[in-house]
Amino acid sequence: MTSDESEKYQFEAPVKPEGKIEDWLCRVDDEMKKTLQIIAKRAIFNYAKEERIEWIKQQLGMIALVGT
Repeated sequence: MTSDESEKYQFEAPVKPEGKIEDWLCRVDDEMKKTLQIIAKRAIFNYAKEERIEWIKQQLGMIALVGT
């Protein structure tokens, strides 16, 4: 996934474009949520282990906001 601000992350599990478009988009949405939850958990786990500014620079913007 790539945001308008050029932040990027990869899904934990690929989602193949197959089946009905509505079903596929729902699978993409579900995987996006799952992946962001995993990224947020990893980031929060490492929050206390790093300097705050460096930690923020390493995170996606939305993850930095959630984590702080």
